[in-house]
Amino acid sequence: MAVLGLVIEQPNQTVTHIAQCLDRRFARSRFSPSTAHNALPQMAEAKRKRVHRTYESPGEARSEDRYEATYFGIEEFETWMFEMPNTTPAWRDAMDGRIALCRPEQLPRLIKMARREEAIADDQYQHASLRLRNFGTRKREPRDFAREIREVLLYIDPKRWSDRSESYKEIAKRLEEIQREIKASKPGAYGD
Repeated sequence: MAVLGLVIEQPNQTVTHIAQCLDRRFARSRFSPSTAHNALPQMAEAKRKRVHRTYESPGEARSEDRYEATYFGIEEFETWMFEMPNTTPAWRDAMDGRIALCRPEQLPRLIKMARREEAIADDQYQHASLRLRNFGTRKREPRDFAREIREVLLYIDPKRWSDRSESYKEIAKRLEEIQREIKASKPGAYGD
């Protein structure tokens, strides 16, 4: 949907341009550089076309092809944007799966991973806080409301990373408690 949204926002741009916008606008999502290059032809060739090619570059390279959204593509995007969720969203965090599948002898490694995730989140919190502080000192004229809407993410990023850090801290703390209980009930369980 991100690629389609960019095409709607910036019609008749090259695939390369859309790929660059995807990388800038969704930097944290780490989309593959080939995402736009693969998605646009697929959307144009699908049974219900979401985009159509307005220019086809000569030769095999398709990076200069240009696309616009179809009526169906715009409808589908609008539905996705504003459809109210009717179920609880799926929560997929790799650590959840690791906890669900961890055996007691694997606890030390899992604890180490949780502490590493906590440190990464702490580091990202610091970076997000710095970006927000630096952002607040810039002068902006004239007002660009579309940009201001996107900048809302700058304000919530520090909280997201702080919450993630706290979650991993709690995970590690509880796993360490379990590890201590295992050691107390089975001396030598970890080669002590």
